[in-house]
Amino acid sequence: MYRPETEEEKAFIESYDSAKYEKPSVTADIVIFTLSEGNELSLLLIKRGGYPYKGKWAIPGGFVGINESLTEAASRELHEETSLKDMPIEQFGTFGAVERDPRMRVISVAYMAFVPKRTLHYHAGDDASDVQLFKIRIDIDGMMLVGDRNVIREDDLAFDHAEIIKTAIKRLRNRIEYTDDAFKFLEDDQSFTIYELKKIYETVTGKAEDTGNFRRMFLNRYVKTGLVAATGEKDTDSGHRSAALYRKLN
Repeated sequence: MYRPETEEEKAFIESYDSAKYEKPSVTADIVIFTLSEGNELSLLLIKRGGYPYKGKWAIPGGFVGINESLTEAASRELHEETSLKDMPIEQFGTFGAVERDPRMRVISVAYMAFVPKRTLHYHAGDDASDVQLFKIRIDIDGMMLVGDRNVIREDDLAFDHAEIIKTAIKRLRNRIEYTDDAFKFLEDDQSFTIYELKKIYETVTGKAEDTGNFRRMFLNRYVKTGLVAATGEKDTDSGHRSAALYRKLN
């Protein structure tokens, strides 16, 4: 906690009139990425149960409390609206268009997480009336989100959440080239093949990877640097020829 260094400074702080300035509110919004059974990039959306945008789909999130950090608020809101907890969220952007929220001036600090689908045990809570996973499809007409019961165009999303989602996708595609984010999508990072990781790269980037080049990259970037090690076993159940299994070390 900050302590004034002089009596003059202490008097200034004690007499400071914070009401002189209008104050924006702050929200924390969270994009949860995963891969569907069909290996498609997907994300979690909630259906808003209250105004504004009642009945519209949105990413989980809400207002930051006066006595909590941004990350604490994001984790709390995610848990309250979806029941998910202990998600590995990371801050990736701030969104502050003047009229992004019809209620008042609101600035959103956005987070994202990359998780295997098996970890997503969710149900709607708080002011969310529903929660679903949606597959992400992007074409010349823009972004489309496909759920088991709904198809949503980006213009149908609440607030500026289409912009937040597209920014998160772009950030994920950039990050996967220089981080170990791809491993976070694996259903089991203690037993996987190069082919499984290659499919994750291709799904996230939307580009086909040359098998030989990807294998060389994998060995140089991950195995030789000690991030990944061979288990000594082989995968014989994937429908492909027998392939070496690897595990992530740290």
